[in-house]
Amino acid sequence: MNTRQLTIPMFPLSLVLLPGETTKLYIYEERYKQLINECINNDASFGIPYIEKGAITEFGCEVKIKRILKTYENGEMDVLIEGTNLFRLIEYSKVLTPKLYGAGVVEHININQKIQLNNLQDAVVNYFGSIQNQFIDYDTVASLTVYNVASTLQLTHPEKYRLISSSNQQLHLLNQIKFINHIINTEHQIKDRFIDN
Repeated sequence: MNTRQLTIPMFPLSLVLLPGETTKLYIYEERYKQLINECINNDASFGIPYIEKGAITEFGCEVKIKRILKTYENGEMDVLIEGTNLFRLIEYSKVLTPKLYGAGVVEHININQKIQLNNLQDAVVNYFGSIQNQFIDYDTVASLTVYNVASTLQLTHPEKYRLISSSNQQLHLLNQIKFINHIINTEHQIKDRFIDN
């Protein structure tokens, strides 16, 4: 765990991007137009603390702006963002005067955790082989990070939040893969039964 703390601009959303994942944002509020423009001008990233049930939670993701997809006449815009890091939120200020937007003090989470649990390595090899139809060997799996694997699982935002906030991410990921394998195997069994009949 990297204990260095830093302050970054904040844009709270019900969204978690794992490192390397991208999504599109529609920017229409004045404070976030200001945030996006300043991040572009300074080549800076910003944080997205995860919102659950209307409240800002303890974890989130840091993102960079890949490009502006469209600018509207009123200054609103569509931007493409990419996840670069994950963090634990130490302190949050809703407004960072004189700016319109807020900021937070964060501590980065280790995003380079290799897949070390033996059961998890087995589950990943099995998942890629049976679900993704891709053969990968144990050497390849050992070089992957928890988040490399997690980003192939098509997790929902709440599921990604559970993973990044988990005290044991390897074990959490293992349970997630087991659950996905179970669902898919059950679907196959139902299909097979349906075809047999």
